[in-house]
Amino acid sequence: MSKMAASRISLLLTMAGIFVFLMNFSVSAQEGEEKNRIEINLTYEHLTPNEIYGDWKNLSLAYYRTPKSDFSYFLQAEAFSRKEGDGVLGVIGAYKDWMEYLYTYSSVSAGSNSEYLPMFRGDHDFNLKLGEDRNIVWITGITYIKYFDVHKDLILSTGLALYYPADWIWMYRIFINDSDPGNMISYSHLFSVGYGREKWQWTYLNISFGKQAYLATYLQSPEEVNRDTFRIALKHRLWLNKDYGIMAEASYLKLDEEYEKYGFSLGFFKEF
Repeated sequence: MSKMAASRISLLLTMAGIFVFLMNFSVSAQEGEEKNRIEINLTYEHLTPNEIYGDWKNLSLAYYRTPKSDFSYFLQAEAFSRKEGDGVLGVIGAYKDWMEYLYTYSSVSAGSNSEYLPMFRGDHDFNLKLGEDRNIVWITGITYIKYFDVHKDLILSTGLALYYPADWIWMYRIFINDSDPGNMISYSHLFSVGYGREKWQWTYLNISFGKQAYLATYLQSPEEVNRDTFRIALKHRLWLNKDYGIMAEASYLKLDEEYEKYGFSLGFFKEF
């Protein structure tokens, strides 16, 4: 497997964990007093075998705003440093409450010309609130990713989130990935449990696993590749005061017969 393909598989697994935080932000932004949030986050990831993949570093800056109680949006810029070269990524996204039982999440992103960032990515999720207390959310989503070479990914997903008992969030989501060229189909799963509330703390344990398949076009004779993947991440966000705090994450990823990745990130957020 090339370093390019390995980086893309890491991207696909990590996006599931990012969704967990964004889903929670949509709730907290509507319930909190502050209408703005800024965040800065530094990430360091050590890969083995290190002589092949090196260490990955990332700096992320994000701005979230809730101009109305039923609408919030965010802007994010990220800078990457890897053995394959440096890169930058820009993201813009929004949440919208359409009615009492339905809200949506949409985002688009674009990266600089690199081996591991998307040329274009679009995400859209429908979130349907169920149950007498609206504490069950049925999630259906679609993601499209176009890379700087011939590869494209179309990802369909669905799952359920349960907000019960108080201060707890439980979620399961399945992802179906169609990778072109080759129409390579693979499946992955996300289990997540969260505990906390706004202005206090949030702690999440996210576990992702499954298969990642693609056609290795970098070979003289393209071959089908289908690898087992596993990722676990522990995320924590702590308010030190009513309007600012710190956040941290520790993660581990294993790509079958290719590499292991140990990650750690530390960040700061301010609300106003």
